[in-house]
Order: sequence, then C-alpha cells, then structure tokens
Amino acid sequence: MKSSIRSTAELARRLGVSRWTVSRALNGHAGVNADTVARITKTARQLGFAPSMLGRGLRSGRTDQVGICLPDLVDYFLTAKIMRLQQTLQQQALHPLLQIIDNTVETENAALERFAAMRCASVIGIASRLDEKSPGVRSLASAGIPFIRIDPLNVAGGFSVSTDRRTATREALIHLHQLGHRRLIAIGFSPDTSYGRQRLDGLRAGCRTAGWNFRSDISLWELPEAPDDFSAGAALAEIYLKNRRSVHAILALNDRVAMGLMRNLQAHGVVIPDEVSLIGYDNTEFCPHAAPALTSIDPQVDLLIEQAVKMLAKPDLHSLKKPFFLKPLLVIRDSTASPPKARRGKK
Repeated sequence: MKSSIRSTAELARRLGVSRWTVSRALNGHAGVNADTVARITKTARQLGFAPSMLGRGLRSGRTDQVGICLPDLVDYFLTAKIMRLQQTLQQQALHPLLQIIDNTVETENAALERFAAMRCASVIGIASRLDEKSPGVRSLASAGIPFIRIDPLNVAGGFSVSTDRRTATREALIHLHQLGHRRLIAIGFSPDTSYGRQRLDGLRAGCRTAGWNFRSDISLWELPEAPDDFSAGAALAEIYLKNRRSVHAILALNDRVAMGLMRNLQAHGVVIPDEVSLIGYDNTEFCPHAAPALTSIDPQVDLLIEQAVKMLAKPDLHSLKKPFFLKPLLVIRDSTASPPKARRGKK
C-alpha cells in the first residue's frame, strides 16, 4: 500500500514532534529519547514511509551511504573484509553501498562516477587499480567526497591503507630459517602484480637477514591453471613430489592453495611437518582445524578496516601523503617444524 505520508515534515506533524526529531530518529542519530525513537519508527513502518535518500542528499550535499567498490570476491577472498567493513560503518551510522566490478579500470571508473553522482558520504575502493589522475577519482575529488583505498593494486598516489606484505613474507622466511630450513618454495608470487612484487621484496629482505642467496635458495613456482586455488594446490603437490628431497619448506599464496597442497601430499604419504613445512596466507577460519593446524599469515583485517574508516573521518585527509601499512601477524601452528635430520646440519 502506498504511504499517505510523503515527507518527514508530514510525519512530524502527524506525531506532534519536530522535523529534526523525526530526521534524527529515522537516521539512527543520537539526541532523541529512546521511547520517541520507537514511536517514530513504529509509525513510519506502519505507514510504509521511508525518507528519501535522494532528497536528503540534495538538501545536505551528502547521503549517509558509503560507496564500496569491490573486485572479484572469490579471487581476493573478501568475505571477512566486507563483513567487518559493514559492521564498522554501521557503528558510524553509515550504510554501505556495494558495487562489484569486473577487475577493469573502465568499470571501476564508472562505479566511482556513479558514487559521486549519488553524493555518497565517502567511497572505499578495495584492490583499486586507479590513481589520482583516473576519471573516477577526479570526479570524487571534484565533489569533495573522500576516497580511501584498501590494499590497492596501484600503489601510486591517493590515500590508502594496506597490509605490509613485504614484512609478512620476510618474517615467514625468518621463521623457517630459525627452524633450520635453508631453502624454500614460494608459490604464486608473481612479479606482474603489486601484491606479488611486495612479497618478492620481502623474500629478498629475508634472504639478506638470514644470509640466504635469493637466486639459488628461493624457488618461485607459478600457480597452474585450475578451477580454483584448492585444485591448484593439489596439482602443485604432484610437482613437489618429484623434488621433495631438495626443499622442505613451502610458502603458499594463500591458505586455499596451502590446503590443496597439504591434502594431496598427505594422500601420497608425505608427513607434514616432519617432511615438509607449510605456511599459508589469510589465516582463514579453517586453519586451526586442518590436520596439522596450518601456520598462516594473518593480515589483521579488523585493524585494517578500522584504520581505513578512521582515515575517512579525518578532516585533514588530503594532508596524508604516504600510504599507511599495517603489519600482519604470523600465526605459528603445527604445519611448520625443523627439516628432516639429513638437512639440519646444512648451512
């Protein structure tokens, strides 16, 4: 049924309260008695009335929506980030508006331009490919809408909050070195991506600290074509079985690759971690339940999201010149141990 109430002013007159009171109550803002809020929201619901976001945006120049531009949810493993981002924004009386793109700069630019036209309060881009000269970014800047990037693929320019993949990878290598390993296989660290280059820099830094030779002690394996990361890991296990006498430590692109690798190695009788140590990335919820429990790098998603939202609230956001890097946490579990006895004395 169509509502007979067409504005907050009409609803306010019907209830005998001010328009200010109705507006704050319906938008979840503080300063209104709880009983009054309940009465206003109940009446609005009964009448089928909802305030116009467009009208509010035209009056104030902003809505209470935050545009969020997302790449492929599976490839980038974004479930935890999205959930945490939604919770954090709602705590600030803001509402997320999600736009999933097809991983091209054209669709990302178009999404940002739509957010600007909708007068979003702010915009967040995850794994953004854009820089400050991109049309979508310029449209937000022209409208005075803050734009923050979380883990951008293009690290040049703009305001960003990122996981410090370089430090994370370095610490993983140092952990293996302290256990007695002197060589490792790194899976999926592509120099063609920003994330991959950061991880490779971390391996080089770890080699310098531990006294390894990057060229001879690090084997870089590409991910094979496969339906998913679990299948890719399983396929890599077949390759590893042909070389398992030479390297006894593996650092995988993510936990899914690590799990696929672990399961197939175990199916062939390889004992983890007695014969090979294995480290994943993302510290997903299944890591503690693997057998053995999987050592993994935790990107500290909660802290990453909180920092991004905090930066959006800064009145001097444009004064920030450098990206903010958050140090991940290496969560050591049962999948890493000293190498086989035959390897322990080798330097």
